[in-house]
Amino acid sequence: MKWRLDLVLPAILLATAGSELVAPDALSAGTAIQACQSADGSDASSRAAAKQKILAEGYTEVRILAKSCDNVWHALALADGDPVNVEVTPQGTVVTE
Repeated sequence: MKWRLDLVLPAILLATAGSELVAPDALSAGTAIQACQSADGSDASSRAAAKQKILAEGYTEVRILAKSCDNVWHALALADGDPVNVEVTPQGTVVTE
């Protein structure tokens, strides 16, 4: 079977054209998250404290720990081997999303 290059190339270009539409939003979302983070560097200690609270609740393998603009820490952790999304509220409560 011989593919016609003049048909395949435009199809590939058309299929990948949507990726350009996603990139600007992804960059602005990253900028918004950075704007919410503390400029004094105190997030490093509170990140460690949030991770310790999650581990103390019995979750394991805490990953993707990030703080949202409302000061809630979000993470992916394992509960009995299953991945779950967890949050640590500003009051220190650990809840599942």
